[in-house]
Amino acid sequence: MKLFYPFPGPQVKALFLCRPQRFLVEARLEDGARTLVYCANPGSFKDCLTPGSPILLWDSQDATRKRRYTLRAIKHGHHWIGTDTHLANRLVEKALLEHCLPGLEGYDILTKEPRDIKGTRLDFHLAGPEDQCFLEVKSATVVSGTCARYPDSKTLRTLAQLRFLAGKVKAGHRAVLLFLIQRGDVDSFAFNRDCDPALTRAFERARSAGVEVLVIKHKVTASGFSNPVRIIVRS
Repeated sequence: MKLFYPFPGPQVKALFLCRPQRFLVEARLEDGARTLVYCANPGSFKDCLTPGSPILLWDSQDATRKRRYTLRAIKHGHHWIGTDTHLANRLVEKALLEHCLPGLEGYDILTKEPRDIKGTRLDFHLAGPEDQCFLEVKSATVVSGTCARYPDSKTLRTLAQLRFLAGKVKAGHRAVLLFLIQRGDVDSFAFNRDCDPALTRAFERARSAGVEVLVIKHKVTASGFSNPVRIIVRS
């Protein structure tokens, strides 16, 4: 399979042992040593954090860094699952630059991290042939069967971003909330309405106001990510 985005190296193979804190996992390296690894993802990953599972780590090779390694992916059954949410915007940015992001093929990046007067920040301000578009990227990490879901915890930041996006629609621009999924074993997406009632109401208001929802998945291998693929949104 031709890679769309290889994992930035160098990579280290290890085994997952446990997750003592939200942003830390304990791993066993190939030489048998145990180490604490930074996990750049607050998601629960309840369905895939099985002790003994193969994982991929990025090695910073920086002896002064508090955590030398960062968790990049974990293998669940026959599938690799990307765990580093910091890579989500890199994947979206690369697809935008190459004009291959499904649903946004004709847009170029004007600026990154546009802010409103209250300081709320989105990820991208785009320019298309006929309009401008404001884009926010979220990582969907919860999966039920083959359906990805968001969120898996309450979040005030997303509430403000939904208001920002809805305001841009009212001003005559296009606004898109993009959910990015770093795993290939899903075929649909649904909003997790039971997790955060306030966010659910804000999400429904934003969609009614014209904010679009776009869901993209990347199949993950031990080497990196495949091309972006759009999947359906369940009502």
